[in-house]
Order: sequence, then C-alpha cells, then structure tokens
Amino acid sequence: MNGGVLPFSIALLGLLVAVTPLVTRLLGRASGWPLAAAYLGVAALLAPAAGRVLDGEPVTWSRAWFPALDSSFALRADGLGVVFAAIALVIGAVVLAYATSYLGEGRQTSFYWLMTAFTFAMVGLVLADDLVLLFLCWELTSLASFLLIARSGTSAEGASMRTLLITGLGGLFLLAAVAAIVARLGTTSLHEVLDSPVWAEDPAFATLVAVLVGLAAFTKSAQVPFHVWLPDAMAAITPVSAYLHAAAVVKAGIFLMLRFSPALHDVVAWNVLLVVGGLLTALVGGFTAIRQQDLKKLMACSTVSQLGFITAAIGVGTYHALAAAVLHTIAHALFKSGLFMMVGVVDGAAGTRELTRIPRLVSQMPVSFAVMVLGCASMAGIPPMLGFLSKEELLAAYGETPGGQLAGVVALAVGALGAVMTFVYCGRVVFGSFVDGTSDREIKPVSPVMIGMAALPIVVGLPLALAVGVLDTTVGAATQAAVGGPLEDPIHLALWHGFTLELFISVGIIAVGALLVANRRRLTPFVDGRRLAPDSATVIGAIRDGLARVGDLAARGVRADHPSRHVSINTAAVSVVLLGGVIAVRDDLAAQPLQDNLMRPFDAVVLVLMALSVLGVAVSRTRLAATLCLSGVGILATAQIMALGAPDVGLTQLLVESLTIIVIMLVLQKLPTTFGNPRRDGHSRLLARIGLSVLSGVAMAAGTWALTSRRPRSDVAMYYLEEGPVETEGANIVNTILVEFRALDTLGELAVLAMAGVAVVAVLSSLRHEYLDPPPAKNRWYVKPPEVTLTGKGTTAYRAIHRTWPNTVPLQLMVRFAAPVLVVISAYLFWRGHNAPGGGFIAALVGSAIVALMYLSTSRDRQLGRPRLPLFLIGGGILIAVASGLWGLLAKGSFLEPLHAEALGQHWTSSMVFDLGVYLGVLGLFLMTVNLLGTSEGEAPAPGEEWTRERVDEAFEGELPGPMDTVRGERADDHPGSRVGVRTHHVSQGVPPREVGR
Repeated sequence: MNGGVLPFSIALLGLLVAVTPLVTRLLGRASGWPLAAAYLGVAALLAPAAGRVLDGEPVTWSRAWFPALDSSFALRADGLGVVFAAIALVIGAVVLAYATSYLGEGRQTSFYWLMTAFTFAMVGLVLADDLVLLFLCWELTSLASFLLIARSGTSAEGASMRTLLITGLGGLFLLAAVAAIVARLGTTSLHEVLDSPVWAEDPAFATLVAVLVGLAAFTKSAQVPFHVWLPDAMAAITPVSAYLHAAAVVKAGIFLMLRFSPALHDVVAWNVLLVVGGLLTALVGGFTAIRQQDLKKLMACSTVSQLGFITAAIGVGTYHALAAAVLHTIAHALFKSGLFMMVGVVDGAAGTRELTRIPRLVSQMPVSFAVMVLGCASMAGIPPMLGFLSKEELLAAYGETPGGQLAGVVALAVGALGAVMTFVYCGRVVFGSFVDGTSDREIKPVSPVMIGMAALPIVVGLPLALAVGVLDTTVGAATQAAVGGPLEDPIHLALWHGFTLELFISVGIIAVGALLVANRRRLTPFVDGRRLAPDSATVIGAIRDGLARVGDLAARGVRADHPSRHVSINTAAVSVVLLGGVIAVRDDLAAQPLQDNLMRPFDAVVLVLMALSVLGVAVSRTRLAATLCLSGVGILATAQIMALGAPDVGLTQLLVESLTIIVIMLVLQKLPTTFGNPRRDGHSRLLARIGLSVLSGVAMAAGTWALTSRRPRSDVAMYYLEEGPVETEGANIVNTILVEFRALDTLGELAVLAMAGVAVVAVLSSLRHEYLDPPPAKNRWYVKPPEVTLTGKGTTAYRAIHRTWPNTVPLQLMVRFAAPVLVVISAYLFWRGHNAPGGGFIAALVGSAIVALMYLSTSRDRQLGRPRLPLFLIGGGILIAVASGLWGLLAKGSFLEPLHAEALGQHWTSSMVFDLGVYLGVLGLFLMTVNLLGTSEGEAPAPGEEWTRERVDEAFEGELPGPMDTVRGERADDHPGSRVGVRTHHVSQGVPPREVGR
C-alpha cells in the first residue's frame, strides 16, 4: 500500500483546524457533529493502512525536511501508532458529539478549534518517525492542552499555567534526550535510533537517555512527583477532561514510554524508574482519589492511579507486560472517557459535583446509573468487563518484574493494594453520585445525546471483553512494535484462563474492596476531603516565589531599571574579559602578520570626527544636542562602510540611521529637554565614568586589533563570493545570503520584528494613558438631544485632540512630489535586489521613509492609515514568508528552498516572495512605531477632568462652534487607557443630532 495515506490524513486534520472557525460560525455549538464525522472519516482513511500494519508490515512515508540535520518529515504507522491514532480519533469523535449538548449556546469557536488542533498534534505525534517531528508534536499537544484549560475562565488561569509549567519541563527533558541521541547517532530517524546497537554497547548513554525520556513521559502521564497538574487541570470543562485527560494528552506520555521501550527495556535505570514510579503513582493516585469530595477531581486522581499501573507494566519490559500495558491503555481510554462524560451528566442533573450535595439520582436516572455502574465496574476490574481482563494481565506482568522473585512479589503486592483502592473509589463514585444522596436539590433533565455519548465507550467494553479475541491481532501488533521484534508467543487474550494466581488475587481484591465499600459510612471521617499535604498551587507557588527571590538577588547588581549600574557592570565585565584574553594570547598574535591596507587617510579622518561626535554625546546637556551628535556617529559610520565598498550595507545603515533619529525625536517630545543636573553627580562619579569609558575603549580597540586585523577572508566568505552567483543565479551576495542561504535566520529575525511590535504596544499601553487604536483622520463632535449626558461605552465621542503645527505647509508641498519618487525608488530597489544593491529590507526602509515624511508633514499629531494596518502588514509579511518556505518544501522537499524559473525574458525566483514578506514586516513595524509614538493626547481632558466652555474655546481655537457647556474626559470601554472627550450640553427641544465641528 502507498504510504501517502499517512501525510494525506495529517493534511486533512490540518485542514480541519483551518476550517473549524468557519464551521463554528455557521453551525455554532452543533459544529461537533461534522467535526466528529470528519474524525471518523480520517480513521476510515487510515483503516487500510491499519490492516496492513496488523498483518505485520509497517506503512511508511518520508520527505526531506532539514537536510543539514538529515531530518525528514517522516511518518510511520505500526501497531503502536495505529492503536493510539484510533484512540485519538474515535474517542475524539465521541467527545465532540457529546459537546454539542454539553456546551452552551454560541459559536464555541475556541473549544472546537483547539480540540481539532490538539487532535492534529496527537495524531502527528503517534505517527512520527522522526525525532524532530515527534518533539514538535509533543510540544504542540502541551500548548493545545494549556489553551484548552485556560479558555475555561479566570478560575482556570492558575491551573493552566501550572499545567504548562510541568508539561513544559517535560518538553525540556525530551529535547535534551533528542539532542543527545542526534549528537551520538547522527540521525533523527526514529526507527533507526531504536534499532541502533548503541543501547547495548554504551550503558552510560542508554541510562542517560532512559532517565530523560522517562522523566519527559512522567510529566505528561502525571506520574509522581509530576502528578499534581492533572487534578489541577479539572478546571477545564468536562469534554476537555474526557478527551485530553483520559484518552489523549496523558496517553502521550504512555505512548512515549512504549515507543522507546524497544531500546530501553533492558536498561536497569528504565526498569527501576518506571516500575517504582508507576506503582508509587498508583498508590498515591488511589489514596488521593478515595479522599476527594469533588466527583471530577476524584476521576482525575483515579486517572493518575490507572496511568501508574500502565507505567509500571511498561517498566517491567517483558512482552507479556507490554501487552498488558497496551490492553489496559485501550480499556482505560474507553471506560475513563465515558466516566468523565458521566460526571458531566451528573453535574448537569444535580447542578453540583460535590458528593455531599448530590441528591439521590438512581430512581430518576436509572439508565445513567446503569452506565456509571458498568464504567466503574470496568475500572475496578469486575468481570465480565474489559477492565477486569486488563487488570488481570497487569497483575500477571508485575510478577515478571526484573530483579528476582522478591521484586516480583513486592510489585504484585503493591499492585494488588492499588487495585483495592481502585475498587473503593469506584464504589464512592457509584454510591456517592447516585445512591447515598440526601440533598433536596432540584434534578434537571439531561440531554439524551450526553447520556448516549457517555455510554458508548463504556458499553463497548462489555462485548469486547466477551469476545476479547478480536483484539489479539491489534494488541499483538502494538506489542510487537513496543518489543522491537517478533514476539516469543502469539498474543492470546481470553476472559477465562483457568484458576491462576491472578484470578485468586482478583477475587481477594473484589472481596476486600466490597467489604470496604459496604462499610463506607464508617470511613466517612477518613474521607472528609481535608488535605494531608499542601496542594499543587501552594507547592508550585512556593517554588516560584523562592526562585523569584533568588533571581532578584542575582539580578540586583545588574538591574536594567538602574541604567548606570546595569551598563557599568556589564561593560566593565566584557572589557576585562576581552583585555585579559588579548593579553593571554599576545605572543601568538605577535607571530601572525597584520593584514595590508588596514589604515588609510580617510579612515583617520573618520576616526577623528567620530571621536568628536562621541565626545559631543557625552558632554551634551540637552537631549536634542546629544541626538544630533549621535546621528553624526551614524552618518560617519555610513561613510566608512561606503568607503570599504559595501553599498548595500551602507545604504541600509543610512536609512536605518535616518529613521532611528525620527523615532528618537518622537520619544524626545515626551521627555524633558535637558538631562539631570550635572552638579549632583560629583567628581568621584564623573571620574568613575571617565575611567570606565577609557577601559572599554581600550578593550574594544585591542579586541579589534587582535581579532580582525590578522584574519584573512574566511572560507565561508570565499564560498559565498565564488559559489553564490552559481547557486542562486543572483549577483547581489548580500541579498542572496539573506533570502536564500540563510533564509531561516531571516525568518527568525522577521519574527523578532513582529515581537518587537507587540512589545512596543505592550510597553506604551502600560506606561501611559494612551489609546492603542488611534482615532481616524476625521474626528467629529456631535450634538445630542436635550438633557442627555453622554458617558461610557457606546457614545459618539471625540477620541483625542491633537496639537496643530502651522509650519508644515512647505513640507506638505514637498511630500506631494517626493512621495511618488520614493515609491518608484522603493519598488526599483526591491525589484533589482537579487542582482544589484537593494532587496526587500532596503526597499522597506525607503517605504518607511515615505511614512516618516507623511507623518512629519501633517499639521496635527495623528495616526497614518487604519488602526490595525500595521498589524496586518506585520502578520501578512510573516505569513507570506512562511508560505514561500512551504512552497519550497512541497516542490523540492526542503523548507525555504528557493525555486527558479525563466519567463518573459526574466529570471524569476521564489525568494522574491520571501523578500516581499520581509518588506511588509519592516514597513508595518515602522508604521506601528510612528502611530504609537507620534500620536499625542494633546489637549484632551484627562479621565474625570471637566473643562468649561472657556477652556474648550482656548484649546480648540474656535474650531468647535455650537451650544455646549462642558467637556468631560472619560475612558472608552473598547479602547482601554484612551481619553474620550464627552460633553454635556443643552440645545433646543427636538433638535436631532448634528455635526458641529471636527
């Protein structure tokens, strides 16, 4: 079979993520039905590949991705991938159908969009055959689960952050493991890594990777001590818990352990970590679940316990143990997803999840009661449910624990104790939610869809147990993938294996558990829900506060909000290190000849003038004079670059310098005109500054002399000069390096520009009372009907009043002629950038110069363009750049690989599309900066301030005629931090609203 079905399935799930907002816009909360059908459709698409896998032949597909890392976008469907993909898709479809009745009215776009995004990442994770792809999908599942928890409201913010903290820590462990594997083996191919002999030949390396992978998996599968995030995550809504915390995200950790089991199952550290950690987690989770009063948190703690059982079986590492782990993974996904959804049913009927407040539901909801009994019976291991069979297989696996007979006996005893706890908390769920209730709370009807979808995965467990042989091939294929080779014996599952030790232990577990449940009222004081230890929020908060205090102490000496201290310590440290290094290698340097033409008369002139400019910056007492001297340094640097024969860099430097000075001037208009009083500094502080300046100057000169003056052209530089025109068919080496050779670096820098724009918005909005969406070009005042006071949201109001600059008329006339010329120059530089000085960045700087001239020529401080235009430009630029990279990936198998073609007598390259993204991003950032720094509150009244008619006339210079008594400043709800002029006025009765001024 063609492995192309794998990427096609992933692509369909990605397309589903893209169209989900449109679907929710059309169907609202009913979007779950078509999305569920799409999940089942993808599962059906994978079915033929799954059939081939079950016959013993994996299905693979691969395309080159990062050739430098020998990394491919590789997919592989084997037994493990098929089982976990089926769980993600089928259980996901059931949960989405359940959500159509659980969710409230409305679009619910964020829920459905994030759920589809999570499924996309989860299926990508379980089908990945490349370590880089596996890691990316692993992190995407963490982000999606974080956002799904966080969307549940303010109460979920802390829980979502703690979840992200712990799962993010697991991502770091996995990243370290991936880096170590790639560095040692030189490949990112997952199946090649698992088949490598290094695991047996190098025990130290195998132990390191085993610990890192084990800890990474522990964070996702909620194993002690990382288990605290899972009960915390119950702040999410029930469908999220039913999917992520029963069938998906926690199964990602289980999958990772099973995936690496072929390489690590014989590593002692792996066995000890997983067996001890898993059994301890089973006890801790079970004990915590018994004491819970919140039904949903009880389910979360029971999930922790059940995952501990599976983890311990994987740690045992024998093929029987791995088969038990796979079988219980399937059983757990079925009964636990259904039980979580049943919690939603109980909550919907009773209006609460507190066991002490739930009324007696058994008589009014007999079907729901039966479903809950079946689900808990499967979790407790009561025959003839599938959970009984999987629990027996687990107990048998614990007897095979490495380390001798004693280790097996201890593991089996601990597993049995955990199973007793499981029976007890299952009894609490059944009787607490349906039988023992005494509350007189009103019982509300629950949608049959919710009950039906919750029952579906639970009820399926009964016929599967009775005909469990149908799972032989599935479990066998998954076990074979986890073992990494052919099985010793074929997997044969059956509900009855005769009178075995595990059967007698199961009978004892049921007997002891039933006795404890029957005496549950006597256990009430013990299960009162009081905490025996600090909760996760307290522990993580204490850790965070402690680390913050340590960080504050470490950063106190170099705090960025203390400029002199921050600059002086860092500058002195760099200078000392640099001087010390030069002195240490002075003998080696003396033996190397200096390069020719290091000093020309022009260089001396530039040096003297630049030194004078720097001195001017240092001695200036006014900010304007310091800015002028600083601009002189930039102009002189431009001249030096031009003299060295680098027109691209020189032109860039000149344009950046000009635009930077404009931005600095925009900032200066909001600062005092002079610096602080020089007399306050004193001679000692002045001498210290002079000494530091001399030290840093000498250090930089020595470093330049040592590192630059003796270095010939590097091999990399010569490669670019000689091979660049051949490889790229472009003569402009600078531009081809930026958009072809190092396009990924440029894409990263473009993303940094976008983040800089976000930072500008965030900083300015937090430091001043200023609107983030500046007013439109025409701001109008309106008169309203009599005796109406305009306040708050929804008023037609003036956003701000701007200063008028009467000396801009000549500049306005000049811009009319200069702007079209600059547009042509910008387009010309962009067009020719592949073969001559120019390119997207330089062209964008010329375009930014147009923006600067247009702003400087306006008679009032105002924004240019629509409020959201800069964001669209920046976002559009990044999307275009990424799209050009995907174009290369699809066409040539490598992200950002340029494509070349000849048409219309011209040479065309896809790097021009990438350059267009750079152009838009740079232009958008400068436009955003000008709009945020250049607009002013001017003479608008502050919030709460009220102006008289005389004050208004003075401020507006008669531009606002009409009847008006006062103007009062208010904040607009839709523009936090803005000033809105709102006036109270009196007009003749019956006069409609009319425009009275600008």
